[in-house]
Amino acid sequence: MALLRTMTFGELTPVQSSSNLTSAWRHLLGLVGLVMLVGACSADITGIGVGLPDANANTGAYLVDTITVRASTVLRDSVPTSTSSYLLAGRYTDPLLGTLEARSFFRVGLSTTFTPDASYLLDSVVLVLKPDTYRYGDTTKTQTLFSIYPMKTPVSNTQVSYASPKYTKADFDSTTLLNEQAAPVRRARPNLTTLRIRLKKSFGQSLLDAGQTGRIATQDEFQAFFPGLAVLPGATDNAALVRMSATSTDAGLFLYYHTAADASTEQNITLQIATGNGHYFQVRANRRTGSVGAALPTQPLQKVSASLTGEQTFVEGALGLQTKLEFPYLSSIRQFGQNLTITNAQITAQVPATSLTPYLPTPPSFNIYLSNANNQPVSTTTYATANYTPGVSTLTGLDQGTYNWTITSYVQAVLANTTPNNGMLLASGTPELPTRVALGSQRSVLNKLQLRLYLISLN
Repeated sequence: MALLRTMTFGELTPVQSSSNLTSAWRHLLGLVGLVMLVGACSADITGIGVGLPDANANTGAYLVDTITVRASTVLRDSVPTSTSSYLLAGRYTDPLLGTLEARSFFRVGLSTTFTPDASYLLDSVVLVLKPDTYRYGDTTKTQTLFSIYPMKTPVSNTQVSYASPKYTKADFDSTTLLNEQAAPVRRARPNLTTLRIRLKKSFGQSLLDAGQTGRIATQDEFQAFFPGLAVLPGATDNAALVRMSATSTDAGLFLYYHTAADASTEQNITLQIATGNGHYFQVRANRRTGSVGAALPTQPLQKVSASLTGEQTFVEGALGLQTKLEFPYLSSIRQFGQNLTITNAQITAQVPATSLTPYLPTPPSFNIYLSNANNQPVSTTTYATANYTPGVSTLTGLDQGTYNWTITSYVQAVLANTTPNNGMLLASGTPELPTRVALGSQRSVLNKLQLRLYLISLN
């Protein structure tokens, strides 16, 4: 096997000596003596040291950085968004993944009984949306904010809805635009915190008429009469995806009216966005417009090697892209004997500078899960987390972020035959958002994926 050739003693890298060599040797001899004493009592290889002192090749302490790591991109089978507190809408072309489009769907609900007096006259109906500062795309470009359509069937309040249209069908009337005028075209700057979209007066009048005739006095009656709204980007937009609150009490459908006797006193009722599963968003991608998008997996749990995507893999939340790392020859470490102490195993995943852009936020962290042979997490409990660390490449001098985490316990468990060696999955720490990052593979020239394993052999 290829790893056995690279794992020979001649090619292993001894940990370099420090300037205080005498003190380090004394520390090492004490540690090795202690490990030998423990090893005499048991052949268990899972013991973890407190650290590895400086040494040379004659001490039995080694740094191994030639273990094969296979990297691939995996497509998760589903990403729920009805459990999110947000809406998302807009369109942007990611140069790597292709054109991403986000749409939101929600019900609105009565906060009180709506039985307006027959004398009330409609003034206007306005949809108020509350963006936060999150943007995915180029906010220097103008875009349509937003086109509003009526739902044909209500958004389920009991079933989970998903980001992929494959799993949740959004049933809205695409032929009936509710905007009173052309949707506003403007830049979606991060300081934009409120959107007021005036809807057709005929739509508002239908709601007022239904209330005055007692047809929407209860929530169930209201839902049957008015299933909800769809929020879409403009047909030709290519600017940014905008995140909005789905739980703000300042967001919702506002119906304004007055009495004939007092036209100067405006009254209103607020129909707030439904909580629970009553709202969701979807994100879909036209991957043919991206440089590597077409090569990425298209079927749930499909795995595509980094060799087919430019020696890089991807992690992206809303589209469900995850990176899988596998260590096929890890058990070959046993060639050093059974009396091994794995003191540390560290992975560094580097982000290619060419994939970074100020328009596309990277995941602030990874949630890392142990995988089964079918590319699924073996548990919903994370094995580890890794935070994004910005930096500069020592090879190119360009910006280059990294993610670092330890897999010491995983290596120990595999060598002890207590954990199957099926690798691990890297998922976005913000799984419902389209934050994405590319990671160099082990064969990448400038962004090499690194596994550094420190061990002490007592054989």
